[in-house]
Formats: sequence, structure tokens, C-alpha cells
Amino acid sequence: MMKKSENTVVILGCGWLGQIVGTALVKNGSTVYGSFRRTAVEEKLKHKGIHGFELDFNNSTTLPAHILEKATHVLTFITPSASTSQPYHDLLHNLLQQFRNDVRVIFSSSTGVYPKTTGTYTEDFEIDPSLPNRLFPAERTLQALLGDRLTILRLAGLIGPERHPAYSLSGRAMKDDGSNPVNLIHSNDIVSAIELLIENDYFGDTYNLCSPEHPPKKEYYSEAANYFGIEPPVFGESHAVKRLIEGNCIEKYTSFRYSHALDNFDDFLR
Repeated sequence: MMKKSENTVVILGCGWLGQIVGTALVKNGSTVYGSFRRTAVEEKLKHKGIHGFELDFNNSTTLPAHILEKATHVLTFITPSASTSQPYHDLLHNLLQQFRNDVRVIFSSSTGVYPKTTGTYTEDFEIDPSLPNRLFPAERTLQALLGDRLTILRLAGLIGPERHPAYSLSGRAMKDDGSNPVNLIHSNDIVSAIELLIENDYFGDTYNLCSPEHPPKKEYYSEAANYFGIEPPVFGESHAVKRLIEGNCIEKYTSFRYSHALDNFDDFLR
């Protein structure tokens, strides 16, 4: 648990994950500002103790002066699909260049940065910059802008309260045989990692965040569907791509430890 702090954290893109992280940081003493694009979200943020501010970054990237003045840390949860007016990496650059040069930044990237081919992927994997991928140019742009004030978290598939892929996969016909491993990360583990990074001022690194549990998809989603009382996906016969994301680097170099079991299904009903 992070000790009480006087940090002022700005969350750019305060959606499902941003609200979970922001709520935890508020409880630990941080002042948290969160951007929203739909006014209906403002009251929800207020209820969680997050100071919401409206920012439609596809119309303007100018941030409020009082937020820029107070910020000590920035968490960026804006997804590539949310950027429609300009290239994703340009949007992030235009937003983050406005902060003081002592502000620390955590960029929420994705393990989608790695190829969709069979293999085991770690942070040392050399990504081909010529391949179509909006995440990798964004990472490089922010590294050039922020240097060792930036830590990149490459998140696996998100799971957490009221969010589990078993629901979206329910009843779907899959072409592959489901023998490929799941690569998932629970929101509680993301919160713990971010709290640790901020508390210990761990910046200048890139980490995969992915549960060390990798059961086969057929086994895992069938078990989840049975627990939730929904129809499981129907798997086919073609050989699945065996793509596995290693997330143990952050455990090797910091005191972070994964704590959420993927089969603790009752947590997703909250």
C-alpha cells in the first residue's frame, strides 16, 4: 500500500481503468485530476474524489493552467482509437509537452505492441518500426520528449470489476482450438504497480504487466463462463497462435508482486 502522499496526479483519459487507478490514489492521499470527454462522467468522477476537467483533445489539446502548475505526475490512459484528429503520437506529444520538465509520466501502452505471431515476448524484444503499429511510435515519441521521466507500462488484456472477456466471447464460434495461452492483467495489479512506481520514483523504464498465469484459452474461458452462468465460446480445430507475454521483469527489478489470481472469478461480479 502506498504511503500517504501530497502528489498531484493528472489522469489523461479517465475511463474505466483511469477511474479505478484514480480512486486508489485519492484514498492514499494524492490529489487527482481526471480528463473526460462526456459530461455524464463528471459526476461519477466527483463521487470518487477525482477532480474532473473536460478535455476533448480532438478539438483542443490545451490543458488548464492550474492543472499544469500543480501536477507532479501524469498518467496517460488515452487509447490509439480515441485519436481521430491527428496521429496518436502527435496527440500525446502535444498534451505532455505542456507540463513542467520535472513532472513524471506513466504511459499506458499495450502488449499489442508485439507481433501477433507465435513466440514468447519480453521487453527486450526488438520491435520492427516499419510495421503498422501506432503504439510503438507513441512510445518512441514520448521517450524522446521525456527521457528518464517516463515509464511505459505495456498492459496485457484488461480484466477487473464488471469487466471480463468471457462475456464478450460468450457463444462465439472461434476458428482456433483454444490451446493458446491467455495474457491478462487485473486492474488491482495495475493499481499496485503504479502506486509502487510513484512512491519509489521508479521512472525511465519499460515493463510488461501481464499475469504469470497463462492457462489455455479454451480451459480458462470455459471455466469462467461456467462460473458466470453464461454460454462458453465454441472453439474450432485450427492450431492456435502460441503467443505468450512475459511480465516478470517488473518483479525482478522492483518489489512489485502480482497478487490477483485469474480464476478468482467472484471479483468480476462486483
